[in-house]
Amino acid sequence: MMHDSLEINNTEEELKKSCIKVGEHLYVKKKLKIEPVTEKEKKNIQIVFLMGGGGTRLLHVTKDEISKHMIEVNGKPTSKHSFDLWKNKGFDNFCFLVDDSKRGESIKKFYRDGKSFDANIAYSVEHKKLGSGGAFKLAIESGNIKNSFINHQPDDVVVGYENFPIDFFKIFLAALKEGYQVVIVCAPGTVYPFGEVVDENGDVKDFVEKPFVRKDTHIGVDGVSREVFPLIKELDASKGPVKIEKTVFKKLARAGKVLKVLLPSEYWIAVNDDPSLRKFEEVIKSK
Repeated sequence: MMHDSLEINNTEEELKKSCIKVGEHLYVKKKLKIEPVTEKEKKNIQIVFLMGGGGTRLLHVTKDEISKHMIEVNGKPTSKHSFDLWKNKGFDNFCFLVDDSKRGESIKKFYRDGKSFDANIAYSVEHKKLGSGGAFKLAIESGNIKNSFINHQPDDVVVGYENFPIDFFKIFLAALKEGYQVVIVCAPGTVYPFGEVVDENGDVKDFVEKPFVRKDTHIGVDGVSREVFPLIKELDASKGPVKIEKTVFKKLARAGKVLKVLLPSEYWIAVNDDPSLRKFEEVIKSK
């Protein structure tokens, strides 16, 4: 559904009218008691990077020799931009979920154990495609994810918002105290990657190239409570990949245990194809 009054560069103005501001650029629809984050809380939380995808839309760049998360932008891998976002705010406990292909090896070769970046990185390696749910299950059962965690798919890059990690973590902790078990970050719209054909009773009236569509879009950042682990462990990926959004998150949403946080669309880029990669390059170089 299109909204002519809403554009990619002004979604924050719309959010200010209908939501409660709970961070520099984060919004919710209900009141939360936000408290300062302690250094101990930051050290205890794990930042999980889900990095086992094939990156099919960028194979012409990676040649399937490296992960799409290792494509270099402005002198460092795309994933390093997301890594630095968290690390620069004092989060240094990471877990990378990778596969056993050349793609996964390219990630491990660059990051190693994290010590050269003054961080700790654990790895959970899948030997067949498990999907996000199966990958989380493997990491939990192997002990690589030990406690409540923040999942950030690193190709969903947060741009122009350095304090995002602190703001989101505050909201996550506040939500847990309110009884929520999962907090998901959404953007209030995204650019539809195709042209829209507008008609009246089948008669074409207009062509709109890549319109901005107002729909809350999950941007690949979640806070997940340890209380969810039993549900994740019940997942069965033996017959094929299992997505956590379609299983665990859906079940919890129906039970009222999932909170949505809104990030203005102008602060998010999903780097998963040529146009978005070029856009990310332009944004980084303009800083």
